[in-house]
Amino acid sequence: MQHSSSQEPLLPDRKRSRRKSSGQKNCFLGLETRPELLWEDWVLGREYTKTLVLKNIRDKLQKLHIRGPESMFFSTVNPETVVLCPGTSFSLLVTFRPLQRCEYKDSIQFQAKEGSFQVCLHAVLPSHALKVPETVMLPLCAVQHSTQTSLPLKNVSKVLLSFKWDCAAPFQLIPEQGLLKPGQECLIAVDFQPLEAQVFQQQAHCRFGEDGDKADRCCTVLLQGIAKYPYLQLRNPSKKERNSHGDPELHFGSVPVGQSLSTHFEIFNPSPVNVSFSLSRLSGGADMFGSDFSWDVTGGKMTPGGSQQVLVTYSPAVVDLVSVEYLFLSYRGALSKTQIKLTGKCTGPKVCLSSSVVDFRCVEERGSAVKTVELLNSSPVQAIYQWNIDCRNSVFSVLPACGTVLPHGNIKVKVLYRPKHPMAHHRRVACLILHREPLFLDLIGTCLSECQQPAILKPEHLAVYKHQWCRLQNSPDSVCDLQRDQNTLLNQQEELNSASVISVTPMEKCNKISMDPLSFPSLPLVTIEPSELLFNHKTTSPSSTSSAVSQCVSITNHAKAKLSLIWTVIQDSPFCVAPSSFELAPLKSTTVRVTYEPKQVNTLHGGELECFAYYKDDLDAGKLPCQPWCATVRVIGHSFQPDKEHFTPSCILKPHQVVLPALSGISCRTVLLQNDGDHALTFCLNHRPDNALPKSVHILPACGLIQPGNHQIITIRAVPTEDSHKQLFNLPLQLNAAKFTKELTVVSVFEKPRVSFENGSCLYFHPTAVGSKTQRTHSIRNLSCVPV
Repeated sequence: MQHSSSQEPLLPDRKRSRRKSSGQKNCFLGLETRPELLWEDWVLGREYTKTLVLKNIRDKLQKLHIRGPESMFFSTVNPETVVLCPGTSFSLLVTFRPLQRCEYKDSIQFQAKEGSFQVCLHAVLPSHALKVPETVMLPLCAVQHSTQTSLPLKNVSKVLLSFKWDCAAPFQLIPEQGLLKPGQECLIAVDFQPLEAQVFQQQAHCRFGEDGDKADRCCTVLLQGIAKYPYLQLRNPSKKERNSHGDPELHFGSVPVGQSLSTHFEIFNPSPVNVSFSLSRLSGGADMFGSDFSWDVTGGKMTPGGSQQVLVTYSPAVVDLVSVEYLFLSYRGALSKTQIKLTGKCTGPKVCLSSSVVDFRCVEERGSAVKTVELLNSSPVQAIYQWNIDCRNSVFSVLPACGTVLPHGNIKVKVLYRPKHPMAHHRRVACLILHREPLFLDLIGTCLSECQQPAILKPEHLAVYKHQWCRLQNSPDSVCDLQRDQNTLLNQQEELNSASVISVTPMEKCNKISMDPLSFPSLPLVTIEPSELLFNHKTTSPSSTSSAVSQCVSITNHAKAKLSLIWTVIQDSPFCVAPSSFELAPLKSTTVRVTYEPKQVNTLHGGELECFAYYKDDLDAGKLPCQPWCATVRVIGHSFQPDKEHFTPSCILKPHQVVLPALSGISCRTVLLQNDGDHALTFCLNHRPDNALPKSVHILPACGLIQPGNHQIITIRAVPTEDSHKQLFNLPLQLNAAKFTKELTVVSVFEKPRVSFENGSCLYFHPTAVGSKTQRTHSIRNLSCVPV
C-alpha cells in the first residue's frame, strides 16, 4: 500500500490521470503532441528543460504561430512561426526556472489556419509517499514471552522522508522513528509481548513527512497476534509409569565417595508455543555448603512439542550423608510450580579389625615377637588407611603402615614388638581411615629380663582400667583400689580366659561398656606440652664442633601416685631425649630436652618420640599391674644449608575444602596428603596471625614426614559454637620448611533447624458437611543442614 501527499493535496486517482495524460500524445488540428509538460522533481535555483515535439500527420502543409509562456518561470527560444510539411516534426525547447517553493502553471498557444490549441506547462511540488503492508500477523506467542517478525517500509517518493510510529502494547515497533532516502526501504521489527492469553488486533500509525516535527501525513498497519499460556513438564525416563500427581523424583541410590554417577531427565513442551526457561536450585536452602549435584542445562528455549534431556551428575564427598536437592524449572507465564527432587546417598568404606587387641605376652629383653591382624573391608568402596604410629621410633611396629584395602577385600598387617627395657608396654594405636572414623588397636606386651620380672600385662587388665578410671582419680588409695577391683574382675572372668595369643574375648565384652574410644586415648594421666616440635632452618657448618639444637617439653603427672617414665631410645636417630628415664612425683611437672643432631646436611627428618609412664609400685611381680600409659611428641627438622634450595615437593591434597557438618556435637573429617615425589616430604600447619585457628577446631597431626609414595591422613575435628554461625579458615600447610604451601579450606558451621511451609502458615479447608472429611496436602521443607 502506498501513501502520498503534496502542498495542494490531490486525490490519488486524479494524480495518476494527470501523469498518464502528460505522458500520452493527442491530436490537435492534425498535429500530434502532448497535452502537458510536467515538472515534478526540481530544486530552487536550477534550470530544467523539456522538449515538446509537434508532428504534422496530415497530407498538407501547415503553418503555426507560436505564443510563448506568459510567466518568467517558463521560456522558449524557438521562432514565432513554424511551417510543417506533411509527416515532419518540430521540437520546441521549454525551460523551467523555479525561484520559490510553490506550484507553477502556464501554457504555450499554437495558432493554425483552422483554429488554435494550448499545451499546459505545470510544475508541481515533490510528493510524499510511503509503501507499507496493510496487515502483519505475528507468530503464536506464550504469555509473558515475545515473538518477532518484520514489515517492509519503503519511501516511494523523490524526497527525503522522516517517519515516526505510534503503537500501543503488547506490540512494539523498532525503530520507532527514522529517515528514508528516496527509494530506500528498511525493515521494521515488530515485537509481540502479551501479558494475557487472548487474541490481539490493533492499528499501528506511522506519521511521515519531510520535516519530522511537521509530519502531517499518516499511514496505518493492522497488527494481529494470538497469545497462549505456556506449560512445561519434567519427566523421569527411567520410570515407565508416570504419575501425574506430585513432583517427579530422580534417585541416584548409593554412590561411593569420590566417584560420580550421572543420569538424566527430560523437559517436555506439550504447549503450542515456544517457551524460554531456566533451571536452577530451589532457593531458601543452605547454599554455603555447595551442592553434590551438577547439571549441564541451565536454560534454553523449547519449541512446541519438543523435549530436551538434562544430564545430572551426583558427586558426593561426605560419607553416609543423604543429599537432597530440588531443581526448579522457571519460565514466565507459568500457572503452576514445576520442580524435580534429586536424592542420593554417599557410601564409604566399612573397615573393621579382626581383633581389637594384640597380646604379645612375655618377650625377653632385646627380643622380638610378631603377630598378624587383618583389616576387613565389607563395602564396595576402596579403603585408604594409615596406622598412626612411627614404626622406627617405637617398641611397636605395624607393617605396612599405610596402604589400601580393596572393595570387599582384606589385608594382613604384621605387628612387631621389640622391647628395650623390662616393663609392661601398652599403646593404643589409631588406624586412620579416609572418610571414616578411626579404628583403635590395643597393643600390649611385657618385657622380662634376668634381673627384673615385672607383672605380666593381660587384656583383662585393660578392661579393669576402663571401669575404674574415675575412681582412680578421686580415691586417695587409688592404686590399692585398682588392684582390689582387678582381682574381683579377674575372678569373674577366669572361665573366659584362653591360651590364644590374640585373645580378645574378655576385652571385646568390656569394650561394650567402656568409655568413648575417641576420647579414651587422650585421658590426661600424663600430658606433654608442646606435643609438636619444629626444628626448622637447622644448618651445619664445617667450622662448628656440633650441629645439635635442642628444645624443651614439659611433662605433667596428673595422677596421685609416683610415676616412672621411660623414653624409647632408637639408635642412629637424629632425635634424642635427655633424660631418657626418670621418676615424677604426684601432680608434679618437669621438663626434658629434645635434641636434633642431624648426621647429614641438606636432609629432611621427622618422627614421633615415644614415652611410657607406669606406677612405680608395678615393678613388683607379686602385684597385678596397672595399665602403662603412652605419650608421644611429633618432631620434624631439616639440615639444609642457607644457600641450598629445598626439595620441590610433588604432592596432592584432596579434597582442598572440608565442610564440617552443622551439628552441635564433635564432627570429624579427613583429607589425604599424598607424596608423589622421589624425596621425603615434611609438612606443618602454618598458623598465620590474620587467620588463626579457633580452639574449637583441631588439625591432627599438625606436622609430620611422608616418605616417597606414601600418604598422610589428616583429621579435622571441631565442635561448632552457637556464637559462630559460619567460620571459614584458610589453613596453609608449609611443605619442606620452605615457601611451598598447600591451602586447606575448613568451613565450620553451627546451624539451628529451620523449616518452611509451601503455602505459608495458613491451611484452608473448604466447607465440609458433618460426618464427612476434607483433606489437604501440605509440604514441609527442611531449609537447614541438620536432620529434623
